[in-house]
Amino acid sequence: MTLHEVPAAERMDNGGSIGSVVPPPRAYSLRAAMIVPGLGVLILAVFIGAGLLTSNPVQQTNSGTTAHAVSGTTIAAVRAVSALSVITVNGQPPGNIVNSVSIPTGSRRMTHENNSAATTQYDAQIGLLVNDTQGPLITFFKAVMKAQGWHVFAVGPAAHSPGTIEVLGKKAGSDGFYWEFGALIAPTSFGAGAPPTGHTQFTVRLFQVPDPA
Repeated sequence: MTLHEVPAAERMDNGGSIGSVVPPPRAYSLRAAMIVPGLGVLILAVFIGAGLLTSNPVQQTNSGTTAHAVSGTTIAAVRAVSALSVITVNGQPPGNIVNSVSIPTGSRRMTHENNSAATTQYDAQIGLLVNDTQGPLITFFKAVMKAQGWHVFAVGPAAHSPGTIEVLGKKAGSDGFYWEFGALIAPTSFGAGAPPTGHTQFTVRLFQVPDPA
């Protein structure tokens, strides 16, 4: 048998000996090689997206005006979204905080004030008037704040306001900050222009608690 008669797979290699059968080169697919890195990028994107959605969810405010009963008080409550609209700016306070503030039915907003001009933390308030007396209003705010998830941590005389009682609560906002809600109820006024039950001025103040130093 001559060299030309030897099958191609058995012809001598350069070293002078007959090499073993060499399989044809394996074809590699670029598409298959990119599958694993592609899956990794996809999984990473899913985790990042889920983290963003759960760490700082955007909650829309509920502007419903239907009165509702609150356990522990005889005064009906209504959401304060409309009353707070004059101090709600650029998404602050966040939706879950605004939705957690209720006021007595029939309350009329009289004033509003921004207290945060000299600071970077949100601090604003509205003043309201309602035809009811101080005692039931204190009971109302203690009950409604607790029902809406506020941790009521103080009830007592307000500083620099003789006769005024404040109810203070704290709650985590969806913006990553804690918020304080203060209801300051002034003494009831009777006399000319007031109904038989009297009318009472009260303040709703919302304050963004700064991060600890």
